[in-house]
Amino acid sequence: MRMKKGLLRSCAAMMVIVAGLAAAGCGGGQKTAAPAADSGAAKEIIAYGELDPQVSGQQIIAEEMGYFKEEGLNIKNKLMTGPDENAALVASGEAGICFGSIYNNIAVSANGVKVKVLAPLANAAGTQSVVGRKNLQLTSAKDLEGKKIGMTNGAGVLIAIRNMAAATGTDINKIQFVNLPVSDQLAALEKGDIDAMAAWEPWVGKAVDMGGKLLFSGTTSNLPDKQGDVHWIDFYMTVQVTDDFYQKNPEVAEKLLKALHKATDYINQHPKEAAAIIAKRINIKEDECFRIMQKNVYAMNYDQQFVDGANKMAEFMLDMKNIKAVPEAKTYLDPGVLKKVFPEAVKI
Repeated sequence: MRMKKGLLRSCAAMMVIVAGLAAAGCGGGQKTAAPAADSGAAKEIIAYGELDPQVSGQQIIAEEMGYFKEEGLNIKNKLMTGPDENAALVASGEAGICFGSIYNNIAVSANGVKVKVLAPLANAAGTQSVVGRKNLQLTSAKDLEGKKIGMTNGAGVLIAIRNMAAATGTDINKIQFVNLPVSDQLAALEKGDIDAMAAWEPWVGKAVDMGGKLLFSGTTSNLPDKQGDVHWIDFYMTVQVTDDFYQKNPEVAEKLLKALHKATDYINQHPKEAAAIIAKRINIKEDECFRIMQKNVYAMNYDQQFVDGANKMAEFMLDMKNIKAVPEAKTYLDPGVLKKVFPEAVKI
């Protein structure tokens, strides 16, 4: 199994795929992967996700623990290696149910594909990090000025870096960003070709394991002049359905959220057991899976932080020229189903 290279892996390719499909008219008249929920015996529905404990943690637990079946659903998970594969399937209508990041939701919505984000599932802000090389010495965050940071162009972790710079008075324009695929950043860091790398899990853990120093993440700072909890990025994982799928299967959407709610509770109440189940499904080591999951906040709360996080991500994507216009949040974020089944989770 090849662990996906991050939540923003192949984003440029993904945008090209989605834009092309949307332009070809695939966003409308979509086919669905499942028949209507009230057609008698439950028929198999394919739910698309990723080989990632952040994107598909609840999705995997709901299947493995039988929560889908408890709700009368016959859902089979199909886990892909990255978001670029699922984007095309969502745009074509094949992926009626899809688990992914808010970045992916915004990407397809900005290209005219009609989707409904039913609920957030996890905030992966704690995995978006900057790791310094083994012998890097800093007396303050401003010492990053003039240093080389390896980063994939357009990666969401840049939001955290921008907010770090604003909070510490660091001139971000004086940081030398070196465009590197995340898989190449480890070697560059070890050789000393770069002073730090800006990435996500599982690459952050690999960098630390080889002697790197975690300088900061979206939720924690170890910088000399800024220690402790921070709020420098929100990076939500979500579950979405196409509008076409929802119109034909409204009861499926409700049952889906009920099953995912059970899975969320299980992850929070039995973190090690959940990590073992997920690790086996995606074929990674249990300790690595547990370490990654401990950095995430698994919750289905639709609140102002979630909406603000989506809007800030969309503005960032526009700034990076990954989308041509920022879609209105209400066009793709729809708390209606969540409010119906778990009204306490909708806090806005």
